[in-house]
Amino acid sequence: MQWREATEIEGNSVRVPPTWLDLYYYEALNILFRFENSLRIFAYIILKKELGEKWDNAAISGNSTIKSETKKRLAQAREHGYLGYEVSSPMLYLNSGELTTIITSDAYWKHFAPYFKATKQIILNKLNEIGTVRNSLAHFRPLKKDDLDLIKQNTKHVLLEIETCIDRINAISSATPTNNDSEWYKKLSSIKNEVVEISLFQSQDQQWVRTEIGFKTPLLEKNQFGTHYFSYQLGKFRTEEMLKKYDGIRNACICVSEIPAFGNISHNHDVVFDQKISIIFHQKNLSDGIEPIFSDFTEIAKKAEREVALLHEDRLTLGELVKSESANASFITNVDNPFWSLNISNLNTPLESVDSIEFWGHRYHFSSNFVTDTNHYPWMPTAVSKPAWAGI
Repeated sequence: MQWREATEIEGNSVRVPPTWLDLYYYEALNILFRFENSLRIFAYIILKKELGEKWDNAAISGNSTIKSETKKRLAQAREHGYLGYEVSSPMLYLNSGELTTIITSDAYWKHFAPYFKATKQIILNKLNEIGTVRNSLAHFRPLKKDDLDLIKQNTKHVLLEIETCIDRINAISSATPTNNDSEWYKKLSSIKNEVVEISLFQSQDQQWVRTEIGFKTPLLEKNQFGTHYFSYQLGKFRTEEMLKKYDGIRNACICVSEIPAFGNISHNHDVVFDQKISIIFHQKNLSDGIEPIFSDFTEIAKKAEREVALLHEDRLTLGELVKSESANASFITNVDNPFWSLNISNLNTPLESVDSIEFWGHRYHFSSNFVTDTNHYPWMPTAVSKPAWAGI
């Protein structure tokens, strides 16, 4: 028995052993993987938007709900936790058949219907056809090339508006106009102190609001070793604790994500970096729940400021929202243009440290083609492909 491996060659090409499956099997796998995970994200977004914190009470079949069914599957997965990556999101334990049941059910179709350009029956037929091909591949039955053409066409028809919805959420970058007279804008835009500042952004259709917590990363300690190395202690905002402690925000929001930690070094070798935590709400949910949300953000800003002051006095202090983390910088000399390399990766929040489904990990700006091109999915601790620009 000899398992042959594929080899990468120049020009983003791969040499595949002739005894491997025909290439259209891999194309089908890529399409179905991306389709099913995009459908998971979409289903979660709409359920959270419409049902709030009770989103996982949505029925799958009979007496089973998302919560009850995925709890069992998660426990089963942990029996073999040494295999693959640890993922805790219930949505990653739902298959496309169950997602189809939820989306086309009499109870929930009214919430999903605006995102489809066809009747429920047509959408159901297309989803079932995709599911049939998916199950053939999942259970290692042979596929025809015609099956590949079918899933290409059906996924395009089904996901057309779904991709637009996901792209709008991922691409929120336009600042909310300062003359916005909404109560939520007036309240949240007023939150600012020496440590925390709230910034507000809206999607192009103004249905989604991105509330950004800007945390001015404090430098608590700096030590130099020789001429080419510095170590630091920095204050880190604890996103995982915010999600645990502030129900008003967690229950109303769709998702929370962080900008990856890549900072700069100043002329006197200080770390220059602000943590940015994005929290996305549907505009109606933000407006309806503004009082507890405003209360939470106000308390977060005040508490973070108090805890940073305590850390400056004693960096071993562990605050509810802020703690000390190590970082370092090295001067790289074995290149044509020497530079300082800064490592502040400890300021990132690992996905596995957060149980809340609202935490999506790093925030990646994606304005188009999310379904076909993304290499990062919410709830997944690793990239699933090279970035789209790598093939350009």
